[in-house]
Amino acid sequence: MSKPIISCMGVVTHIQNRQIYTALLKDKDDNWVLPKGHFKEEETFVETAIREVLEETQIKLKKEDLIDKIGEFNYFSDTENSDKNIKVYLFKIDELQNIIPLEKENFTEGKWLPLQKAINKVTYQEQKEILEKVKTVLNRG
Repeated sequence: MSKPIISCMGVVTHIQNRQIYTALLKDKDDNWVLPKGHFKEEETFVETAIREVLEETQIKLKKEDLIDKIGEFNYFSDTENSDKNIKVYLFKIDELQNIIPLEKENFTEGKWLPLQKAINKVTYQEQKEILEKVKTVLNRG
């Protein structure tokens, strides 16, 4: 059994008028997803999440934007024919930044959506659950 592939996901939020917004990407298959990507040995998990968010959305995060690690989940990736372990980090930025989707990763659109809309729009169940958790975590703060 091979080791699972580790990916790190960055959930980027921004609060405006007491409304939580989150950054989503749409891929060429019309899936709405959160930015994530493969962990590199020379990085920390948080650094991987920050890099992937930058690569896929052009949103620049700083380590200080990190709120917390808010989850981890596993699934089997058919495309990579491997088990995957996804580590999920929540970030909050003070200023809204434009989302510029990374075309070479087949992203066609990026949007800031109010959290509830994002929960409804995101394609995968694990990511819906992650976004549900964001509400709890940010409303604690």
